[in-house]
Amino acid sequence: MASLTFTDIAEVSSKGRVGGSFLVRVSGGVNANAVVYSGIVNEDVDGAPRCYGVWPFDAGIDKLKNATNNGNAQFDPLPEGQVAHPWIWRGVANMTRVDADNAKIRTRLHDKPELAGRNRDGALLNDEKRAPPKFPVKRADNPNFYVSTTALAKNANLPDTDPGHWWDATAVNYGALTPPLQALGVGLGDFGIAIRRDNGTSRAFFFADAGFGQKIGEMSTMLFRALFPGNNQEEFLTSFIVFPGSQTRPITSDPAPTVRRLLGDLSNTSNVGTMIDIMAAGTSFARLNDTPELVYEMNDPRPAKPRKMADMTHRAAGLDRGLSGRRSQTIATALQTWGYDPAAAERARAAEPRPLGPTIPPLSPEIMNLKIPKP
Repeated sequence: MASLTFTDIAEVSSKGRVGGSFLVRVSGGVNANAVVYSGIVNEDVDGAPRCYGVWPFDAGIDKLKNATNNGNAQFDPLPEGQVAHPWIWRGVANMTRVDADNAKIRTRLHDKPELAGRNRDGALLNDEKRAPPKFPVKRADNPNFYVSTTALAKNANLPDTDPGHWWDATAVNYGALTPPLQALGVGLGDFGIAIRRDNGTSRAFFFADAGFGQKIGEMSTMLFRALFPGNNQEEFLTSFIVFPGSQTRPITSDPAPTVRRLLGDLSNTSNVGTMIDIMAAGTSFARLNDTPELVYEMNDPRPAKPRKMADMTHRAAGLDRGLSGRRSQTIATALQTWGYDPAAAERARAAEPRPLGPTIPPLSPEIMNLKIPKP
């Protein structure tokens, strides 16, 4: 009978906390290839019609500085002799003046010195000819907003200055691919499942945008609001299972057929329950059987507005780690919605050969090193 192998890869961060999210590779079985982890989620609005408002009003859902490669970008007048700022446009469609002329959209180019972005990484900031600045492009249907982009194209047949070229964060369930997941073979277009650990609300998604840093958990507005309509994500962990290399050709935003097949395969392994326990515990495979951390309960009434993690003097009750039968059942029930077969898992577990006779576990180092005082 096939069984799964679990390999702890790394501890990374998520919204509002440093570390605490453990990436565990799941392999073995019948060509199983998955990654499980938990963390605090964050909303990604890229691709949405009103994502980035035009400067200087900056009245979009997200701040315009977040559409650059520098979260602290300043839209100031250019210093003398400089044709571009040191930052680069990342989250909006952008062009040089020449490219805009060639595309016949010069009137939509927001050609202001304050918005002159660097041509490319390492490009000179004072060479108009070899490194001309790039400027954001306004939407044709609403010039109060720029064309917001995603890392993955929805319709490559449309120009990248057309909003239809990109995935809309308010219309599809997508995740943002970050370096830790990319290092494990996860790519744009690959599929996953996000499960709210406290109540089992779940959605399947695909990776259509990109993020930066050693973190996980950024997701589209549609996915975020399905899981946390009360915007209280900082009080609860979300558990994930993602499948490297699961993308289809052509790319689709419908993960259901693929994840059902992959979860069906995982169901036929003798220890898939361990994978579910890791997702439920929010910890690593090595620490799965550790004693849960001490959790402090709130003595005062719940605040009218959800507290930020940084303002809390204790861990929220939903964020403790450790095995819990109730949480494992919540995760299993959610996965069943997407193709997990508990009956098949039980048959696989029952068919696993067991050693004859009692098994005596090895003594722990604490017992081995215990010194008994002389009477």
